[in-house]
Amino acid sequence: MRMRIVDVDKGSVGEELGIKPDDELIAFDGQKVVDILDYDFYNESERFYMTVKSGDEEIEFDIEKDSDEDLGLTLEEELSVRVCRNKCIFCFVDQLPKRELRKSLHVKDDDYRYSFISGSYVTLTNVSTDDLERIVRLKLSPLYISIHSSNNELRRKMLGNPKAPDIVEQLKFLYRGGIKIHAQIVYCPEINEDVAETAIDTAPYCESLAVVPVGLTKDCNTALRCVNRDDARRVVERIAPLQKEFLKKKRTRYVFLADEFYIIGELPVPSYEHYENFVQIENGVGMIALFKHEVEFALEETDDGQVGNFSIATGVAAYKTIKEAAKKITDKFGGSIKVFPVVNSFFGESVTVAGLVTGGDIYKRLNGEELGEYLMLPRCMLKEFGDVFLDNMTIGELEHKLGTKIKIVGTDGVSFVKGCVQSE
Repeated sequence: MRMRIVDVDKGSVGEELGIKPDDELIAFDGQKVVDILDYDFYNESERFYMTVKSGDEEIEFDIEKDSDEDLGLTLEEELSVRVCRNKCIFCFVDQLPKRELRKSLHVKDDDYRYSFISGSYVTLTNVSTDDLERIVRLKLSPLYISIHSSNNELRRKMLGNPKAPDIVEQLKFLYRGGIKIHAQIVYCPEINEDVAETAIDTAPYCESLAVVPVGLTKDCNTALRCVNRDDARRVVERIAPLQKEFLKKKRTRYVFLADEFYIIGELPVPSYEHYENFVQIENGVGMIALFKHEVEFALEETDDGQVGNFSIATGVAAYKTIKEAAKKITDKFGGSIKVFPVVNSFFGESVTVAGLVTGGDIYKRLNGEELGEYLMLPRCMLKEFGDVFLDNMTIGELEHKLGTKIKIVGTDGVSFVKGCVQSE
């Protein structure tokens, strides 16, 4: 692949070499350029060869520079997403309604480059040997990998991909190449009950492993069922002794369970210290413990303020935690905070997380309620950097329908307290 150079910074290494706009970047150290990640890696390197095509001539530059010196090239290139080749029995995207949702939500990516860039989970079923070698060569670390089972036959069944490669062998190769890996298991009751075995098989090669319960909408695969109380307790009972064992051997508990296991199992959520450095927080692992810790911290740091009369809407899973936090705030500062759990009719009642609550379901739950001065909602309900819910309803539209002002706050405990307590 070639990447056209659209601009060269003045005073940069590129300008000193005589590189001009419309020249083409072809290779680094004899390796053909694949995408912008090649440029980013070598741009931070000190010694390498770079091949550029200028007109009909290919020129190889022997470059020696400081690591913080910039080549200064602006490239005309975007990362096209590698789509998923699997047909996972639990795929959440396949369960989404075909209408009413943003088109981007229907894109099934399985791209190791985006795993490195943004922490998205990939299966590594669409990578070649060259890709794996490139990951090691460019030090694309850490990566986030969906394992589901270390039993390849079972994993292929879950992925709906009979050609899925041996995942443990892939993990070994990346680990030996210096790549740090954070992994996950989507637990489906009565299917991949080998969570403990998978944890043991992957522990030598991964930094952490999250186990999350399968998320099922009302349009899910009918061969699957939701995690129930007995399932959740069974998983906790299997993993708890392993965590103690790993802590002794690896100095980390290594395998962590999503908060939902404790909620569904009606078990106490582990302490803040249990989750160590919260590396799996984006997987819903340790969110409750961290939120409670942050709320306590913020309350200790906040001496003056007042709380008005307002309402909060959240998902069913977070309701108890939010209600407890709101009570701590009103116990200290007075005021009145109503907390409403929103049942998810759009995706199905089994979907309980706040991040999948739609504007329509909020309106359905709160229409006719006395909401007070305003309604407070968590940022996770909205499109990133936007004001649109998953069903395309905007904040303005919901405000108009409910007849009240909406206040958006971050999902962390400090933002929650600041959103509730007004400075005097």
